[in-house]
Amino acid sequence: MAITHCICSSVSFAELKKTADAEGITDWEKLREVRPFGLSCKLCIPYVKQMLIDGRTVFTQSIIE
Repeated sequence: MAITHCICSSVSFAELKKTADAEGITDWEKLREVRPFGLSCKLCIPYVKQMLIDGRTVFTQSIIE
C-alpha cells in the first residue's frame, strides 16, 4: 500500500512538494503555514519531513516510529 498524502487535510505529498519547491521552503513547519496539513492526526508529518530531505512523494513502508 502506497502512502501518498495527508489523510486529515486531503493533500498529497506531491502537492506539498510542488508548493515547497515553488516557495523555496525546506522546513515542514514553514510549509504547513503556507499549505496546511497534519492538523489532526499528524501521522503525515514524518513523511513530509522525509519528502523535504529526499524529494520522495510516495512511501511504500511506514517511517513512523
